[in-house]
Amino acid sequence: MKPSNQYPDPDHLFQQVCHNSATDEEMEQAEHLLQRMEQRMGKQIDQWEKDERLTERRSISVTLKWVAGVAASLLLILSVSLVANHQYKQKQYAQLQMPKDTYDNPEDAAAEAQWALVKFSEAINKAIE
Repeated sequence: MKPSNQYPDPDHLFQQVCHNSATDEEMEQAEHLLQRMEQRMGKQIDQWEKDERLTERRSISVTLKWVAGVAASLLLILSVSLVANHQYKQKQYAQLQMPKDTYDNPEDAAAEAQWALVKFSEAINKAIE
């Protein structure tokens, strides 16, 4: 016998089955109803498992994005500090390479420069003669 297209009240049907007062048709309906419930529950469980796997992937993806963001931030900070440090060291090196004044008084510096030019001129004159 095929179960009818019209489903009876499940509560009434299961009461009849539990009290052993169900007819063969009611037993078939109950069996068919149980099979449908099992299929629906199986589909629901499969959907829950699929959702759980998707959620796990999303959480891993979010975690990886967070870690990548932190790593990129640290790399950016490190790069900026290295560039700033390099520029600072270049500035210090340039300051060390600049000649320093040896005279505090400009007249003394001019007299020393004139003396050096006279010596240079004398050396050139000797070389020419």
